[in-house]
Amino acid sequence: LFQRRGGKILESNLVVEKGKESFKPDFDLQGALEKWQALPEAERVPGAVKVGEMDAVDRQRAVLTPPPGTLILKLYYRAFMREDNKLRYLTDDDLWHDEKGEKTEAKLVHKRITTPQAHPDHMWLSEAEWKSLMPASPHVGDKFAMPAGIADRLVRRHLNPRSVYDGHSDGLDSASVRAAELNLTIEAVSADRVRLRLDGHAKLGQPPTPDVVAGKIASMSQWGYDPKLLGFLEYDPQKQVFTRFDVVALGDQFGRVGLTIGAARPGCQPLGVTFELVTGDRPADRVPPGSASTARPYFDPKR
Repeated sequence: LFQRRGGKILESNLVVEKGKESFKPDFDLQGALEKWQALPEAERVPGAVKVGEMDAVDRQRAVLTPPPGTLILKLYYRAFMREDNKLRYLTDDDLWHDEKGEKTEAKLVHKRITTPQAHPDHMWLSEAEWKSLMPASPHVGDKFAMPAGIADRLVRRHLNPRSVYDGHSDGLDSASVRAAELNLTIEAVSADRVRLRLDGHAKLGQPPTPDVVAGKIASMSQWGYDPKLLGFLEYDPQKQVFTRFDVVALGDQFGRVGLTIGAARPGCQPLGVTFELVTGDRPADRVPPGSASTARPYFDPKR
């Protein structure tokens, strides 16, 4: 969990002990499990803790749910390392907490064991938005720009490298987007399928310094990400729905990966983001994008 103090988000752990809540940054999960197992069985059996009836839901604070007709994309962010002109998975030794690598994730007492792993998120397209992706009369070879509202949210919110591992997919400000272009091309048209190809690129944040380019340091004060995008979308004209929405963004990134983790990789290293269509039938696929809530409108183009 995360706790806000003075406008900053600090990593913390919410502990509930004997009905009282407290935040403990260095909470010992293994020790807590041992305490739990030491309790009398009567206090641990199902039903020992009585939960009352739920009060009326505060709609201003309720978890955001996909509006009817929403197209849901599952995203995965993953940071890699480049070694001998090949990609390899990230390790704790690759995450530096200072420019020279004297402090690494591997040397920390409280390791974040999930940091090197893929980070999931979601992107939502309203019914009006995903319908705007399909021309009324598609012809092979037609090329057009992705609708501005969708492209803006995809680039500023879902290609934000500072959201990786944090679950905070806040939108970048416009000044952080040095360049961005997303185009769609009609590749095939038949009675039961229209295939579109997505091509694009973006330049986010700042250009790397010479020392970062040379791999001598990990940038702790600046960041940048220059992904290229390739994707394939398929639309069923009979059912009037998208049946495929596969997109990959891959490019070099430098600087911290995430706002609260605070670690960076040395030099410029690959960061990938994948997008794929899901039905939304599983509860896990209906989790709101990043930190979106009713208080922070996800579909607001100004965000």
